[in-house]
Amino acid sequence: MRRLGMYGLSAFVALLICSVSQAAIIAQFTGTTPSGSNTSYNYNLVFSTNNALDRLDAGSGTLNPGVIGSADFITLNDIGLGTGPNANLVSVTPGAGFTASLQNLGINAAQTSPVDDPLLSNVTFTYTGPATSTDTVYPGFSIVVNNNDGTTLKQFTGQYTDNAGPELDTKVGEIGMVAVPRTGTLIPEPGAVAMGLMSMLGLMARRRK
Repeated sequence: MRRLGMYGLSAFVALLICSVSQAAIIAQFTGTTPSGSNTSYNYNLVFSTNNALDRLDAGSGTLNPGVIGSADFITLNDIGLGTGPNANLVSVTPGAGFTASLQNLGINAAQTSPVDDPLLSNVTFTYTGPATSTDTVYPGFSIVVNNNDGTTLKQFTGQYTDNAGPELDTKVGEIGMVAVPRTGTLIPEPGAVAMGLMSMLGLMARRRK
């Protein structure tokens, strides 16, 4: 499944959006706070279940996008430069019920193809909690950088699990936009900006693995 998502400024608005657009797992930027001499960019993950027709599932604990039994997850792309002379990424922290991993390409939900700069780090938050089919806001996610240059729109991609009907247990992938720390030496991709405008207009297309 493919879906252009939206990010909001409050959990209520995000859940309202999700309920209108059926199930979703989205990253929601909630603002910045100081972290010593650094800046923490803070997030909620918002899961909407479409009246319990979908669930968030840790499965076998192994992340294998699109495969039945895989852990569900969300990846935020191009969150910062982790090494090199212009590095700005300090750390990432997952909220309760998730783990975090860093990589420069992927991890992408099945049948999604986000804009992904291979020079910039992506963070994947993998679900480790009990299976749930309840609308839930997961707080406590952060990306800490050593600058405060504002935000830019980048893409996220993630998956959750079908909880009913003939496609029970199949994986559902989606793609959307979220605000992440701006890396001062780089210019946001025109494609990402265009995708952000479409996301804010709520244009959606679905594809199921």
